[in-house]
Amino acid sequence: MKKNTSEDNKLSPAQVSRRRFVKGVLLTAAMIPAAKAFSDTLLENTGAVELTDPTRHPLPPGAVSLERFKDKCTACQLCISKCPTQVLQPAFLDNGLTGIMQPYLKFRTESFCNYECTVCIDVCPNHALVPLTLEEKKLTRIGAVHFVIDKCIVHSEHQDCGACAEHCPTQAVHMVPFGNEGLTIPSIRPEICIGCGACASICPVVTPAIFVEGLKVQETAEAPSVDTVHDVEVTDFGF
Repeated sequence: MKKNTSEDNKLSPAQVSRRRFVKGVLLTAAMIPAAKAFSDTLLENTGAVELTDPTRHPLPPGAVSLERFKDKCTACQLCISKCPTQVLQPAFLDNGLTGIMQPYLKFRTESFCNYECTVCIDVCPNHALVPLTLEEKKLTRIGAVHFVIDKCIVHSEHQDCGACAEHCPTQAVHMVPFGNEGLTIPSIRPEICIGCGACASICPVVTPAIFVEGLKVQETAEAPSVDTVHDVEVTDFGF
């Protein structure tokens, strides 16, 4: 067991603990450039799309902006523990050094921001997430959708799919004719996308052909036409 240094003996236990925590954070920060350089080289060699860039993770609806949220959020974890789809995860360095343990959205299979849900907003104890009605939340754009056609199995394998469009609640992702084989392929309407991630969470490609990039400042999306909106229940892939 490591003995305390003479310097540590002069400090209170709380001060020692704080000092060691700061040292750990600074050591981690010093390692980031090397890790990023390795990641950049890997991406360049493989042609992969980087989905773990900190600026790409959406914040919960009502965060307003990255700057405001990092200042207001106490990282109490209440929204994370109550999120029905468990899409909210505690950040390490995903929100920067000052955003450690604050929530962000991490899309995984069946894990996305439910269109009919305001739980995170409702339970936030200090308005780090501003109060929004369900209708206001449905028009709050937390991220922007991107489609990489070369990765889509309709394009690469000429295989019928459409899972992303089936699970998009606003039909910001919809299917259009593709080729001469009777296939359809996704197309996007960015103006009505709210960045909920339903499309990304159901894409069968390992590195999703469709993904959501978080916004540093959340916006108001255009309202979709009434006949395009539908409830989303993820039960299976759409192919």
